[in-house]
Amino acid sequence: MKVLLVATNRERSPYPVAPLGALCVAGAARAGGHEVEFLDMGSARFPKMALRSALAQNDFQAVAFGIRNLDNCWFFAPRSYFDEVREYADIVRQRFSGPLILGGTGFSVSPQGWMRRLKADCGVMGEGERAFQEVLTRLEKGQPLEGIDGVITAPRNSAPSVAVPTKAIAQLGELPPPAHDLCHYSRYTRGGGFVGVQTKRGCPFKCSYCIYPQLEGKRYRLRPPEAVVEEVEKVFRQSKMRHFFFVDSVFNDPRKHALAVCRELTRRRLPVRWNAFCNPVGFDLELARAMAEAGCSGVEFGLDVASDKMFAAMNKPFGQKETRIALQATHDAGLPFANFMLFGGPTETWKDVLDTQNFLKDCAPANAVFATIGIRVFENTPLAATAIQEGQVTPDRDLFEPTYYLSSAMAKDTELNLDRIARRDESWQSPVDWRRFVTKFGQKVTVMLNVRPQWKHLRSYGRHMRKQET
Repeated sequence: MKVLLVATNRERSPYPVAPLGALCVAGAARAGGHEVEFLDMGSARFPKMALRSALAQNDFQAVAFGIRNLDNCWFFAPRSYFDEVREYADIVRQRFSGPLILGGTGFSVSPQGWMRRLKADCGVMGEGERAFQEVLTRLEKGQPLEGIDGVITAPRNSAPSVAVPTKAIAQLGELPPPAHDLCHYSRYTRGGGFVGVQTKRGCPFKCSYCIYPQLEGKRYRLRPPEAVVEEVEKVFRQSKMRHFFFVDSVFNDPRKHALAVCRELTRRRLPVRWNAFCNPVGFDLELARAMAEAGCSGVEFGLDVASDKMFAAMNKPFGQKETRIALQATHDAGLPFANFMLFGGPTETWKDVLDTQNFLKDCAPANAVFATIGIRVFENTPLAATAIQEGQVTPDRDLFEPTYYLSSAMAKDTELNLDRIARRDESWQSPVDWRRFVTKFGQKVTVMLNVRPQWKHLRSYGRHMRKQET
């Protein structure tokens, strides 16, 4: 079957992200004997024109949208991506009479909302490789789509069919590799982006606001380290791309698997550099040194909070002891690192934020601390239940629209207070900084100079480009 697969994401802040999920689905569809034409809106200069042109020049039997995100998850300037995707869907409806298929993580967090609004023919929830193949095969044979694991079909009596995400693919090593050849990676790396690679899927942690377990399952499914590094090497050999990002929810857990990936990278001595998302669970000096030796150029710690009270309130799987060990290990291994903080959780106060800052000051110094506030509320999370219980969100609230939780103790002068705290430490950045011209200009210069990671010298920004407050 001939299908047009459209990667819809065009967000470029803080850097453009290549469409790994859509490439995974494209690779699986091709391996299943289907013909895939790939249209990447993230690298298209005139996306609507590109879509019209593709539909006019080819005789497709189906069109599929890969939707990466529902919105930008930013409390101070929330922006939904729905309208942009709706415009693409309108073009498809005007120029194409076949089925429209939806998928991707952005779709999977609110499938009923997307189906109802776009009136698509079907959608794939969760992992799409096998379900998408089956959808295309049935469409080609003229068979009904009902009953496919993880597939939600067109509305009947004003409501889409009920479905749950696809069953987790137990052996990731059995999947065909992503169709990296379909992506113009140079257009991403020139803007500060990376080639994305997964070493695993799933997340066993139970952070109160997070949807990773819903999307990828509650247990890890590991890719063989040799297959991971083989993928990196193949992309490098074919495209000469040198900048990679391990996009797992947490790279360093399980620790044994992360070490195996690092050792395989070191063994092959590839001239590539890579970043990863990490948390403090099991993160020690041995792992940090292995990462540095394997070509890691930066670690992004998703701490979110760092006070004893808020570790418990957000149900984090680590505490201050683990955090201190992890940050010190990263520093001692000579790795740049950034801490990402997410304030405003249940019962949090400004004193808790100050306690967090004081604790982090007493740890190894980060290259950057990104402080944001207001937590996106997603369906079927503990935070959603808390928001309803406290009256911040009504039970009938459609969480398809950007919806945020903010502790009542932090609701007044929120942005101003956060910025005042950020100015006490040169490594911290607040949303006020992100809107400043000097920050935006500095980011452009950083991209032009190909500095990796982009936040490597943000302490210098804090020291020289803004007034510090005591």
